[in-house]
Amino acid sequence: MKVSTRIILGFATLLLVAFAALAYQVSIIYTMQTINQNLSSVNFSAAATIQKLEATTIVDLEDYSKKYFARNGDVTYEELLADVRLEFSDEISQLESKSRVRKEKDAIAELSKESNDFWNLFVKAKARINPDGENEMPHSLQDALDNIRTQARLTSSAIQSSIQTEVHNAEAAGIRAKTVSLIAGAASLLIAVIVAILLVRAIADPLRQLTHGTRRISKGQFWHRLPIDGPAEFAELARDFNSMAQRLSELDEMKKGFISHVSHELKAPLASMRQVFLLMLQEIAGPLNDQQRKLLRLSSNSAERLSSMVGNLLDVSRMEAGAMEYDIHPQDVVALVRLVADEFEVQANEKRIALQLECGSEAWAECDRDRIVQVIGNLFENALKFAPEGSRVTARVQMTDAHKVLVSVSDSGPGVPPEHKERIFEKFHQVKKGKKINGQGVGLGLAICRTIIDAHHGQIWVEDNPSGGSVFCFMLNAAGSHVSPPADPISVAGQSR
Repeated sequence: MKVSTRIILGFATLLLVAFAALAYQVSIIYTMQTINQNLSSVNFSAAATIQKLEATTIVDLEDYSKKYFARNGDVTYEELLADVRLEFSDEISQLESKSRVRKEKDAIAELSKESNDFWNLFVKAKARINPDGENEMPHSLQDALDNIRTQARLTSSAIQSSIQTEVHNAEAAGIRAKTVSLIAGAASLLIAVIVAILLVRAIADPLRQLTHGTRRISKGQFWHRLPIDGPAEFAELARDFNSMAQRLSELDEMKKGFISHVSHELKAPLASMRQVFLLMLQEIAGPLNDQQRKLLRLSSNSAERLSSMVGNLLDVSRMEAGAMEYDIHPQDVVALVRLVADEFEVQANEKRIALQLECGSEAWAECDRDRIVQVIGNLFENALKFAPEGSRVTARVQMTDAHKVLVSVSDSGPGVPPEHKERIFEKFHQVKKGKKINGQGVGLGLAICRTIIDAHHGQIWVEDNPSGGSVFCFMLNAAGSHVSPPADPISVAGQSR
């Protein structure tokens, strides 16, 4: 059976069980909603009404009746009694509209009857009031009030009994819903476990192999292949994966061979061109006028940039092939930074950029001299490339508390946006800010720097310069026996004109 068929059957069974449980839950929810609606809109409202009648209306009726007779039929209390009678009648009407069972209806009808009896007796007693003598509320009226109060308590009991019945019904419905939910949940869980076991057995191993193969391909191991046994879907996927890996391997080899071949082929003629430009600028072949010298210098600079690009491509080819070798020994990083600064002195002067060194007299680290010089040179080249004319490029070398040598090169250029701070160390990645800068390169320098620093078990990163621009930093392990305290900052090369 295919994996897709197993999945469909398993989940169809789960859906049927879930649908049946859902239908029953909906019916229970509807029943409980009806009960709750009755409780909230009818029973509780009726309970509140009867409580108000007992706590306020009947008390006011008794109080106003006694004061009415004690004050020989005072009109004020007669009006108050009329209001109480109207309020009592409204509350009886409310109770009648909200009663739902026979016991409640009978109790409310009896309460209404007791109220009518009281008012009939009140009318008779009112006619016998002596305007000039002392009057008291007749005992018959007091008895009628007591009957009203008693019947109100009976009515309240009937309403409370109705509420308890509704609550009991809701509780029973909840228990039924809980039982069915537990049964449905247990059945669904059991089916889900069975389906999961079957699916895991059919899917887990092929997916694990596919994941492993994808990771190896992402690391450039294009020779990796997947086994083509197993379910039909995964066998087909494995065959397609292997075809893709084969094609990627061919393309990768083609790319590496092309880059390596072209780079090597370009290296020799470029060296000849540079030598010719140098000889001509030195006027060995004859004197030059200003226009000729300017054109030759521009051509020489272009040849230098092209030579640098070719060198970077060759370095990348060697790194990808694992052929990059390192000769690591204790080196004075301060001396290496000074050496690179001297090399860039002319270029800095041409752009009127001040190069400043802030470092101690020595700072020894375990490194490959030529490769670290290459890293420092790339950072200087980037800084001079993006720094505006008349600004300053500062290189710092210092020892950290963690026995590391920290080198930083800061500029006042446009800076690096936060989303590019990691990606600029990837091959061929460049920050695009409007028009391309002349001589910007192809985006290999920083990628080479990171590869070299990683080979030294160090770190390289970029951060924002507080005064504007960027600060590129890298850190190396310090040599054990050559550490000197930092000295005062030293300003060298390329002073501003």
